Amino acid sequence: MNNAYFMLGDFQVYYSSVVITAGIFLCWVMTLYLYWRSGRNTAAVHVFAVFAFVLSVIISRFLHWYFNSESYSSFGSAMTDYSYGSYALPGMLIAIWISAVLVKKTGLARYAGKLLDCAAPGVCLLIAFIRLSALFNNTCKGKMIIKNESFQFLPIAYPVADAAGNISYRFATFFVQFLVMLVVALLVWNLYFKQQSTKMRKPCPKTGNVARLAMVFYGAVEIIADSTRYDSPLMHFKFISFLNQYSAFISLAQVFAAAMMLGILIYYSVKSIRGYGFSWLHPLCWVMFGAGIFGVGKLGEYNVQRYATYGRCYAIMAVSLVIVSLSIYMLYCSCKRSE
Repeated sequence: MNNAYFMLGDFQVYYSSVVITAGIFLCWVMTLYLYWRSGRNTAAVHVFAVFAFVLSVIISRFLHWYFNSESYSSFGSAMTDYSYGSYALPGMLIAIWISAVLVKKTGLARYAGKLLDCAAPGVCLLIAFIRLSALFNNTCKGKMIIKNESFQFLPIAYPVADAAGNISYRFATFFVQFLVMLVVALLVWNLYFKQQSTKMRKPCPKTGNVARLAMVFYGAVEIIADSTRYDSPLMHFKFISFLNQYSAFISLAQVFAAAMMLGILIYYSVKSIRGYGFSWLHPLCWVMFGAGIFGVGKLGEYNVQRYATYGRCYAIMAVSLVIVSLSIYMLYCSCKRSE
C-alpha cells in the first residue's frame, strides 16, 4: 500500500511512483548515451524502452498477483489498479531481456546483447531507485527489530507502525539495498568501458557479457537482501497448489536470482570449454559454485529461518555469495582472449 501522495489536479501522485519514474528516466538516459556513444541507431533504445516498460508492468504485476492472489480482489483489479499491492522485480528483468530480443527482430538493433550491455548500468541504478521508493510505503522492511536507540536511524533502521499504531524500528533493507545497488551500478558502468577493449575467445560473443555479470552482481545482492525482508515474496502457487507444501517458505526473488546465476555459470562453462578446452579450472569453479550455494541455502537461509541467528547466518551468506560470484567471474575471464 502506498501511504503517501500529493495531488496533481484530479490525480493522486504517489511519492514512491515519483522515485521510480526518476529511476526509469535515468536508466533511459544512461542507456541512450552508451548506445549513442557506440555509434548505433538510438531509435533502438526508444523502442526498447517502450517495450521494456509495458512488459515490465504486466509481467511484474502478474507474478506478484499469481503468488499473492489473496492481496487482490480480482485479477482484473491487480492489472489495472496500482494504488495497492506490489510487484515482483524478477518480472522486470525478464521483460528487459524479452524487449531486447524483440528490438533485434525489428531490425533496429543488430545484437540484443549490445543493447542489454548498454542498459545494464542504468538497470542497476533503476533497481536502486525502486528499492529507495519503499521509503514511502510499507514494503521491503527487515525482519530484524533494532532495539538499540543508537542505531535507530537510516541506513540501519526505519520506524514501522503496526495495526495498533505501535512503532518498531526494523532493519532498513530497502535503504541498504539502495546504497549497495548504487555501488553495483558504478561497478557495471566501469565494467562496460573495460569490456570495449576486451577480446573474447570464440565461440563466446563480445556482447552481452556486461549484462550477464551485472545480473550476477545483482543476484548476489538480492539473495541476501531478500532474506532480511519480512515481506519477502514467497512462492505460493495458485494453480499448482500441491507444490506449496514444498515452496511456500521459499522466496521467488531468491530462486530467480540463484537460477539466473546458475544459467550464467553454465553459459560460460560451455563457451570456455569449447573455446579453451576442458581444464582443472572448470570443476574448480563448479565446486566453488556448489559450495557457495550450500552456504547460502543451508548455512545461511535455512539456519536463519530456523534459529534466527542473524549476524552469523548473514555473514556466511555474504561470504558464500562472494564465492558464487567469483566462480562465475573466473569462467568469464577464461573466455577472454589473451593478448
